[in-house]
Order: sequence, then structure tokens, then C-alpha cells
Amino acid sequence: MSSLKKGVGSLKKKFSTYEITEKNIQRAITDFKRLLITNDVSIEVANAIATDLINKMKGKRARRFSDLSKFLLDNAEPALIKIISPSKSIDLIEEIVESRKKTEQSLTKEPVIILLLGINGTGKTTTIAKLAYLLKKKKMRVILAASDTFRSGAQEQLKIHADKVGVKIISGDYGSDSAAVAYDAIAHAKSKYADVVIIDTSGRMAINKDLMQEMMKIKRVTRPDYTILVVDALAGNDATKQASEFHKSINLDGVILSKMDADARGGALISVTHATNGLPVMYIGTGQKYSDLEKFNPEKYIQKILK
Repeated sequence: MSSLKKGVGSLKKKFSTYEITEKNIQRAITDFKRLLITNDVSIEVANAIATDLINKMKGKRARRFSDLSKFLLDNAEPALIKIISPSKSIDLIEEIVESRKKTEQSLTKEPVIILLLGINGTGKTTTIAKLAYLLKKKKMRVILAASDTFRSGAQEQLKIHADKVGVKIISGDYGSDSAAVAYDAIAHAKSKYADVVIIDTSGRMAINKDLMQEMMKIKRVTRPDYTILVVDALAGNDATKQASEFHKSINLDGVILSKMDADARGGALISVTHATNGLPVMYIGTGQKYSDLEKFNPEKYIQKILK
């Protein structure tokens, strides 16, 4: 997000000496909207933020020689936080830990099932390994389901991660029924009293009808507790589009934004929650290590850009 932060710095310099007049406020808001759009914030979201700023700043009193840039950004902060704040926050790891505590003494407890979706190249497989790593640190017993039976090498790639993290993987033959692989993994987890099953899936585009039917079948068969989409921060507006399309087809519970450490612009994250009608961005990928999965904090993210 260095480009977005740098752009905010330029706005501060430009408008710090401008007199706070209605005309200059409008000019500052227009420049701020342009900055958002050029840094992968969708036009719809940029317009919504600009409208919110106009309503907030219009008619507000300010000292004649106040700093216009500060006036703008002080009002932009709550507008941006509002856009990226979900309708319901989910602390995935802690929710799972608490749910397992409640059923710890039960011999019939069901494993928590997480269904991971995402197109090829988004970092889905690595994100699965990161989730498994974080859950294992919380003493959770994790089973991975290699239900991507479409892409050659997908199961071997997941197995490498499973071996490194130290969790078991259940796989099937390439070309076999992906839902059956997931079902077998859940059955194995039940027999071994495992805590969590994380299901990998095929990574074709959301507009692929066969893929959507396959995903819906997996969801119907496995009845996951959490259905999560992994999107690549580097995909920009495509990441927002993917989130919107998958949510319409599959009904997601949340999103994980991978490769945030490599995203020079940083605007895609601002659009995702808005495009999915309030879905939470649960985690952001911040590096290559298994520990590099950070719980997303809207206030912290916006303050990092604006301060």
C-alpha cells in the first residue's frame, strides 16, 4: 500500500496551505477520490467515500487558516473505516478454539469444517497451510482435504505444506469426485477426534459454471462451518470482482486477502467488504512464512495509510 500512503502524503503537502472554502474542499475531495481510484479502489466505492466526505465537510466550521489537508483526512478516516468494517466481525481462530472447549468432553463432537475457495494463483494453498499452522499452535488437531482433483500437482503441493506444518492430509485420485475426497477427510477426522478439517478446492474462475456447481456440491455434502474466499491483493479490482461473484454463487462467510506485503497500491482491500455487502476480511497475508497471517484490523489499516 506504499503508493496509496505516498499519495496521501502528496495530498497533505498540496492542501496544507489552502484556505478552507467550499471550492477548495470540493477540489481536495476530487483529488482524494482520484487517488483512491488510481490505487485499485473501485469507482463505486470511491464515489461513495467522496459523497460521504461532501456530506460530512459541507457546512462544518473551521478556523480560517486551518490546515485543509488535516480537515480532509480527519473526515476521511471514519468514512474509510466505515467502508471496510464488516457487518459482523469473525475472529476465526478464537471462535474455533472456544467451540472446541465447549465440546471437549464429548465423544460425539463434530470437527469444525473450513471450506477454502479461490482461483489459481491467489495463494490459496499457502493460506491453508498458514491457517493449519495457527490452529496447530492453539493445540488444534487439523486434517487437510486435498479436494482439488482438477489441477495437476495440486495435491502434491498441499502435501508438501502439510508435511512441513505437521498435519495429516487426505487425498484422492486426480479426476475423482472432489466432494467425495472432502467427505472422506471429514469421516477420518471424526474417527480420530480431530478438531478441524480444512478443505482445499479447485481454482478455476468464478464464471466457470462447472466449477461453481462443483463448489456448491462440496458445500452441500460437507456443510462447512466457514466458507472463505482467498483473493490476491495484487489482483486489484479483479480481487473485488472475484469476491462479489463468489459470494453471489456460494454465499461466503469471509475473505482472506493474500500477498498484502507485495501490494504496492493497497486499494483492493478497501473495496472488498463493500462489494460483498459487509463480509469481513478475516486475515491478510503479510509474508512467506507460515506465521505471516495477520488478523485484519480496519482501524489500524486506515490509520497506517493516513498518518
